[in-house]
Amino acid sequence: MKVHERLTAEQKNQLIRGVIEVEGKAMNRTALGIVAAVFRLYPTITFKELKELLPDHLNPSAPKNFKSLFKPYTDRPYGVVQPGSIRAECLQQGLDLNATHFTEPNEVFRTADGVEVLVSRSWESKDTETGENDLQNLIQHIAPYGIRVTSFDSNKPFKRGEYHLEVINPNLLAILQKNRKQSLIRWLLFILLLILSSATGYFLAQ
Repeated sequence: MKVHERLTAEQKNQLIRGVIEVEGKAMNRTALGIVAAVFRLYPTITFKELKELLPDHLNPSAPKNFKSLFKPYTDRPYGVVQPGSIRAECLQQGLDLNATHFTEPNEVFRTADGVEVLVSRSWESKDTETGENDLQNLIQHIAPYGIRVTSFDSNKPFKRGEYHLEVINPNLLAILQKNRKQSLIRWLLFILLLILSSATGYFLAQ
């Protein structure tokens, strides 16, 4: 991601050591927590950037115990996240979206460019297509981006279906969020200048 290009060598080392820790009991809730951590770290991430950060190959196929829009029933990868536009597809095909993705208001995210994000609900310890552990693939992939997954502590109070996020490097978190916000401001200023230039040209032409 471009935000990482502006980090110093020491900050990049800190990023690898972790900025946010995720603790979850169930596989699917842990995955949901990981996505929540991504949005906490990179609050102005676009949907394109999100799909690049969380590529579909990490969780390629849905289980065979329910039909869906994804592999192995179609050629479309199941993935880590999908856009909210799949709601309409599921409705048209009579499929239960709740069986495949988290859909409650507190489980749904939205990118900076306005795309609704639904997190995959099924995470197989032996993927239908690859035979690999989908969640472990996600955990290993996301670690260099500042997100660590910790083991569930049975001694702590923990309600079923929850996940916990803990910021372990608040200074680097602030730097990452500041860099992203500065990039967004520069982009908005550029768009504003284009609009003003177009408007000026229009009035001069009158």
